[in-house]
Amino acid sequence: MDPSAKIFAMSMTSLNSMFMMYHYNSYANNPVMLRTNKPLIMRDVFLTKCTSMFPNPLSSIYTTSWFDALTSSAMHWLCAMPVVNIIGWRMGLVVYFGSGAMSSFAYLFQHQINPTKRKTKYDCACSSNGALAGLCTLSLLLPKCYIPTSKNVHAAPLALLWWGKCLFDEYYLSRRGEVGQIQVTNSGSIGGIFFGLMFASLFLRTKVDLSAMRAFYRNLGQSR
Repeated sequence: MDPSAKIFAMSMTSLNSMFMMYHYNSYANNPVMLRTNKPLIMRDVFLTKCTSMFPNPLSSIYTTSWFDALTSSAMHWLCAMPVVNIIGWRMGLVVYFGSGAMSSFAYLFQHQINPTKRKTKYDCACSSNGALAGLCTLSLLLPKCYIPTSKNVHAAPLALLWWGKCLFDEYYLSRRGEVGQIQVTNSGSIGGIFFGLMFASLFLRTKVDLSAMRAFYRNLGQSR
């Protein structure tokens, strides 16, 4: 296992856990403070407001519950790390934050299409579910993406479980709560899944084609 993949998993696990612990003791967990028009770093920098004009990729590292932090930490080690081991840490960061930004965009798009979906105009969301869903999507498409310490157990079943968890949060948990009660949810994961599929179609297919071309010209040179 590439050390950079382990560092990637450790870094993302630490960030998710740190923001979750900070969330419980910050004004981002206080409905009264979320209503204020004053600048708030945690809300304005690390969350996506439902009234924002643009998606926020930094919301990829924010989590709002202990369960999200624990499950995402496990998935970073069991599913994301094998993917990063194959595609490299640079591409891993591109997929992670790209999926998070697309999840943030999906959250904003849903509220633009259906304004009744939000409970208040102060609702916010993070996109750590969607960011990890993008990497899980790649694990379904990469043939040798095995769980760490195993040489034959593919990470695909775990990726499907994460998809299920994301969809549950998206279409059930986000609808709970009364109208007028400010929500801070982990939403927009459909965007992360879409980004993972888009990245795979553009990059992985191209990589296979380039490998085939190199093999073709190598064989052509040998035949001469």
